[in-house]
Formats: sequence, C-alpha cells, structure tokens
Amino acid sequence: MNALEHIQRARELLSRGQEELAESALSDAIDAAVAAESLVLLTRSRMALGELLFEQGRHEEALPFLQAVVRTELADGSVDAEVKRAAQLLRRLRGVEP
Repeated sequence: MNALEHIQRARELLSRGQEELAESALSDAIDAAVAAESLVLLTRSRMALGELLFEQGRHEEALPFLQAVVRTELADGSVDAEVKRAAQLLRRLRGVEP
C-alpha cells in the first residue's frame, strides 16, 4: 500500500470511530512516504497524524509531527495548506490562539 492509500484507510477508520487503527494506518503512511522518498506525501502523512493526536488531546505526541510539517518548504507550494494548518495548531498549543 502506498502513503495515499494508508491516509485514505485512516480516514475510513476514523469515520467508524476506530482511532487506534487510524493512528496505525497514519504511521504506515509515514513509513511508505519515506520509502517512496516523497516529501509531499511525508508532509501530508505527518500532518494527518499530528492533527489526529492534537484532536485527541495528545499534544506532546503531536508536537514533533506538527513541527516537522512547519519546517517543510517546497517551492511549488504543494504543502502550503498543511504548513499553515500545522502552524495554526502549534499556536493553539502555545495558547496564542483559541
């Protein structure tokens, strides 16, 4: 399975309330993105996992994933939405935004 398939599987699992399995699928997505050497997929996978952990109130665990996303810069702008969302979540963690 490639990273996008793992991300899609995680979304399906989340829609059924299976958060632990979704978390595992997102970890698999990260591994697949690394294996494929795709920075775009890696960033999207990290963002999905970071956001899931954040929403579960597992802020300390979410932090490294969100920070990795914020540090990602691609000239074509393909991950700008993820970078902006990660920055927003990090500001919320720091109490800067409600």
